[in-house]
Amino acid sequence: MKKIIALGIVLLTPVLVSAQLSVGSQDLGGVLRCVQNVLNVATYLIVAAAIVWFMWGVFKFVVSAGDKTAREEGTKMMIAGIIGIAVMVSIWGLVAWVTSTAGTENARVIPPPAIPLPL
Repeated sequence: MKKIIALGIVLLTPVLVSAQLSVGSQDLGGVLRCVQNVLNVATYLIVAAAIVWFMWGVFKFVVSAGDKTAREEGTKMMIAGIIGIAVMVSIWGLVAWVTSTAGTENARVIPPPAIPLPL
């Protein structure tokens, strides 16, 4: 396990010190697109985790037919999963509504002006 962590640190060191950007991230717009892609994937994973949490609560509720405390725990897990999914999806919709209202969903990043080099 230590070797895998050490290998990951060695491979990611240039990225961590910003010595090398990933492919397609040669300017600020590329970096912002990369960050946006990472956040999009993270959002999907968090919603998926909430759905799995809810389904685990359903499974726990169904399996523990005779145990009242386990059924209550399954019910609490289901309620927490539903609340989590509802909050995440509503915030996701709110952000989409604000970006579409503001007209920024397809906005271009304005490149910074070039700095002239001395002769």
